[in-house]
Amino acid sequence: MISTGEVVVEKIAVAQGHGESLEALAIESSRVVLGSASANLESSRVVLGSSNANSTLKDHNSTLDDANLKDPVTTLDDANLKDTSSTLDDANLKDTSSTLDDAKSTLKDPNTISGVVAATFSNPNRFPSLAVKVAAALGLPASTPAFDIQMACSAYPYALYVAGKLAQDTGGKVLVVDGDVQSPFVDKGDHATGSIFSDACTASIVSCGGKTDARSYFDFLSRADDALKCPGAGPTSMDGFAVFSFVATEVSKFLSSFLDGVAASADFDPRSLPFAPHQANPYMVRRLADALGLAENLITIPEELKNPGSCSVPMALAMKGRPGRIVIAGFGAGYSASSAVIRLGEGFVL
Repeated sequence: MISTGEVVVEKIAVAQGHGESLEALAIESSRVVLGSASANLESSRVVLGSSNANSTLKDHNSTLDDANLKDPVTTLDDANLKDTSSTLDDANLKDTSSTLDDAKSTLKDPNTISGVVAATFSNPNRFPSLAVKVAAALGLPASTPAFDIQMACSAYPYALYVAGKLAQDTGGKVLVVDGDVQSPFVDKGDHATGSIFSDACTASIVSCGGKTDARSYFDFLSRADDALKCPGAGPTSMDGFAVFSFVATEVSKFLSSFLDGVAASADFDPRSLPFAPHQANPYMVRRLADALGLAENLITIPEELKNPGSCSVPMALAMKGRPGRIVIAGFGAGYSASSAVIRLGEGFVL
């Protein structure tokens, strides 16, 4: 277990995908979370504040002009896009470089972001990295550290740990982009994977309270296994029974040990905190929460969102998170697992 200065997630934006490119979703969610949303959004694409976060799939009456972009939790949803076969790249972002000239005018203060960390496995380009493309689109200085992390469904705690260190060392705030467009990597005819994955991307603003005595806690697990894998060009393949067994045994034991370690080190009981794990599937998540004694603290996303990958954790935080400490966890391909106790900022008010 690793103890660090307290990592704080201040804001989260969520972009759900229906055929858009990963880059487009990452750039738009980043602009929304920074309060500099682009006019490139189609009018049917909506932004909802935290007070409406739980109704994002049903309530599409708000528009970008009506949205309060200062709200610390913003959910960007595109479920009402009339033509989901067209992409944001096709519509307005085909030439990403064309957005760079006006980027600095849309981002109020580029110097408030001291780094960009992107967690993704589905970047269609080997390079440049997704983080570099996002940083450029936001008009951030070339000196801004920007890089990707690839840990599949375990990635969000990994990204927060790295972002917290970067925020502490620079004294600034770090943008964490976590998302995947999984549909190109799925074999629709595969009964194990064809209908369970979805596309989404999130953007989180992360700071580190390194000047206080408060602490965050992280732990990680990884071992090589091909039960869940994705070759470079896809498709994703999964031995569902083996993955379920891994979560029910190794991940459960790993998380229980983590909670015990935090309880022994901290002045609070982590089992009393809300619990937001990776949303692999509802049954698996409920079984895991039961085994950990966290069933009553479990935070989930609507089942219709399926498994959007590692960004399911920040999606759950955006929809149902409240200010204060929270336990988060990721698990999946690798095999890998990750856990953390972090803090959600004071703006997370439902």
